[in-house]
Order: sequence, then C-alpha cells, then structure tokens
Amino acid sequence: MKRFALGLLAGVAVLAVVQGCGVLGGPPTGVAVSAGPGDSDSTVMVSWTTPAEGAPDKYMVYFRSGTDTGYVVVGETTATSFAHDPHSATGQYKVAAVFGQDKYDGAEKPTTVPAAGGAVALFEINADSSRCAFGWSRDSGIGSVYSMTDSANCRYVDFYISDLQVGVGSPLNIVSPNKADSIDSGAVGIVPAAAWKVNGFTNPLPDAQNPVPAYQAPPNANYYIYTQITSQPCYVGCYTAGDTVKHYALIQVDSMNVVSGQVWLQSWYQLVPGLRLMRH
Repeated sequence: MKRFALGLLAGVAVLAVVQGCGVLGGPPTGVAVSAGPGDSDSTVMVSWTTPAEGAPDKYMVYFRSGTDTGYVVVGETTATSFAHDPHSATGQYKVAAVFGQDKYDGAEKPTTVPAAGGAVALFEINADSSRCAFGWSRDSGIGSVYSMTDSANCRYVDFYISDLQVGVGSPLNIVSPNKADSIDSGAVGIVPAAAWKVNGFTNPLPDAQNPVPAYQAPPNANYYIYTQITSQPCYVGCYTAGDTVKHYALIQVDSMNVVSGQVWLQSWYQLVPGLRLMRH
C-alpha cells in the first residue's frame, strides 16, 4: 500500500511517494486436526482461525502423506474447517490464507501419523510380573514397560500379557489391566487392587496399515477384554475405553516363546483423539 505526502523543498512543491507499512493479509492461526464425527472417524477434520487481518478470499488446505516428499492441495474453501478423506493414509497438514495474489501459510502443521512405541520385550505375568505390562504416554504416545505388582502403575498400564492361568503356558493373551482380578487366575496374589485402566482389544487384524475398526458398544461389541495372540506376526487394535478422551492404538506382536512366556512387540498410538488411522 502506498501513501502520498506533499512536501516543500526550496519553495517548490514536491510530491513524494511513501511506502506504507500496512499489511493486506496474514496467515490462519490455530491450525489443528481432529477425527471426523461418528462413522467418519477415519476422515480428518482440519480447522483453523481467521487471520487477524480479516477473512481472506479463500483458504487452501495441503496434505503431505508419510510417503510423499512434498505437500499437495487437497481442498479449497472459504470456511474455517475442511473434511479430508485420506483413504487410510496418515501425514501432515498445513493451511494457507489467500489474499488476492498473496498466500500466507499458517505456522502450525499438525500430523496424524501415529506415535511409534518402539520394540519391547514383555513376559507372561507368571514368568516375570515386573516386565509383563505396557502403557502409552497420553502426551507423547511413546510406550513403556511396567510392573503389575505396583498399584501406582494403574495410571499408566494399558495391557499386560497372560495365559489366564497359574504358571506359564499357552495361549498367550493381551489383557485389559482391569480384568486381572476377575478373569485371570494366574494374576491372583500378584496384582494389587487398584483403579486399573479399562481397555478393549480387537480380534487379530489382517494387516498393520489399515485403520483399526471403529469401536462398537455391546451387544455388537468388537473390542474385548482380552485377545489371543494367534500368529506371528499378530496385529491387534486397542481402544482406550476407560479414558475420558478415547484413543486408538495398534499392537504388533512380532514373535513369542510360549515356553519362556516372552513376547516381542511394537506399537503405534494415535495422538488425535478418536481417529482410527494407523498407517506408519
């Protein structure tokens, strides 16, 4: 924007051009992602706040999947939200505000890529109760190994490994912590009474890249208090049913030894509440 000032130099009127400091536009703020509503929780709702400089001519929404090297435009809108179906892909989003010929990118670039829990070794609860449990940080999605003998761990444990009987045998199972005192005879005398988490687990899934199933409540339940590890590898979805804010996760059992009761696994935790996407 230019302003014109009239000055006087040696008695002669001079018309000077002064470059103004006004800004015609600016970026959207608070760009965030959330799960689509209801049955659309494998789609991504991208939302943001109007630039402080005012409403632009339009917004452009970009997506970069985990396998892409750059962003692609997935939509244009004049609203402050946009629903995107990534067709099971996960990745990073950004939003730009367009004012005339100028484009302003928002600073935030939220992601839907699940947090990798890393490879860990767990034991059947009777084989080693100090290393039989696992839980994800609700802040980072990173997982840690825990003991089931310490009631203070009830805030952190999301599942443990058990054959649901005294001693070490088969089949080995992924078990919701809150059921240690009611369905697992092998946990009696080992697990103290506490407010252990309530989680659900799917039957083994065909692969590790598609969205995990949407949670259904009884009588059409598809998440259970425990799931047998039936193969190597074995893929199991998790739903944190006991949390105020619900999250999905994926557990991948790479191998196990039913003689020693040892299980090797890795996991992915979706930090976006209610979103079922797990591609990694």
